[in-house]
Amino acid sequence: MIVNFIPFFKRKDFNDGVKEPQEVKHFNSFGEGYDYYLDSYRTSMGWYHTKDQAKFSVASDEITEIMPESGRPFDMIRVKGLEDKNIIESKTLAETYVFNEADIDGTIVSSGCDHLVNGNFNKWVDDNDFDIAIPLRRKSRVNNALIIQKKRTKNTIDFFNYRLEKFYELKKENRAWYGDQKSYESVFLEKGILTKGVKGSGKLGIHNIMGCKILIIPYGGDVVGTNIDDVYGHYFFPNALFFDYKGDRKKKYKVGLERARAKFREKRSDFKDTSDFINFNDKNTNEWIHH
Repeated sequence: MIVNFIPFFKRKDFNDGVKEPQEVKHFNSFGEGYDYYLDSYRTSMGWYHTKDQAKFSVASDEITEIMPESGRPFDMIRVKGLEDKNIIESKTLAETYVFNEADIDGTIVSSGCDHLVNGNFNKWVDDNDFDIAIPLRRKSRVNNALIIQKKRTKNTIDFFNYRLEKFYELKKENRAWYGDQKSYESVFLEKGILTKGVKGSGKLGIHNIMGCKILIIPYGGDVVGTNIDDVYGHYFFPNALFFDYKGDRKKKYKVGLERARAKFREKRSDFKDTSDFINFNDKNTNEWIHH
């Protein structure tokens, strides 16, 4: 089954009246910019997946343009009606559309932009019995660096629609920032996966919610982590399949990229046949990836 990596990105107008964390208002000072992150993210996907294993598209509104450094345009999924929405509401609506309505076959990995792929997702998806996988940070809070839907079904559609209802039940100030995560937490509190006011109460593993097998995975583990030192030291998992550079980790995104690229170069001797791997013209890897 093909794995579709689908980050969301929308050009942000910081005059939309949304009160956000101070670091968000200055995210451009953290690193190279989101066009660069998306280009690098796509390239890293190609390191570990053949063209029949994975696809990369960007979900966005109808007007955002992206200028990748490689010059290779992105496949875009345009979602209507986002232009007058703030960034978090836009992301939540776009994610719901991607999971429930977009013309996409196979597994969907919905994510942000500031990430890298560090391994082949197909085997992990095949080896795990779930419908939707969602990370919990320190068993307390949802972190939606990535949300994985193995296959669209009526039950998964119902789940994501219910999560959208929970988003709009949040107070306006809670929807403005982190509402995309708090809406998942609202579902988990209601279903007993989290206990209100109790840190570390999150229950990992499989849970049946609305007929869906929801796999709760740790943020900081085999699936998602980071390959740079983070301020708390909780999430350094250099062998994770997926790296997240949230917040001020973006300052070290290039460091993480070079580490990931070096690791990939070490691993590539393990691949017996590289002729069918995806080529995104990564001038720093050269090469042998499929043209």
